[in-house]
Amino acid sequence: MYISGVQTPIQAMEVSMQLNATNLQAQKVKQDVLILTGRDDHFIPFKMHRMQVDALIHARSVTEKIFTRKEHAHNHCQIGNIGLALDSMLSWIESIS
Repeated sequence: MYISGVQTPIQAMEVSMQLNATNLQAQKVKQDVLILTGRDDHFIPFKMHRMQVDALIHARSVTEKIFTRKEHAHNHCQIGNIGLALDSMLSWIESIS
């Protein structure tokens, strides 16, 4: 709700459902990027991982991490092993600093 500037959760969901290649404008991203993907994400199809990475044509760097069932982090937002996701984020931040 904060990011989209709306007042209710349903409004935030409606905004997120309108996100697409045209209005996301990944080509404008110029900073370092970390993309975390759950291999069996129930919300975002796995094919979107490569599409997003490939769309970041002007990013300073793109680091990608695919979490698996073996790691118990294969779901959306790595639910099941949030600690691993947070460790990955921290390690990435330290690597680009």
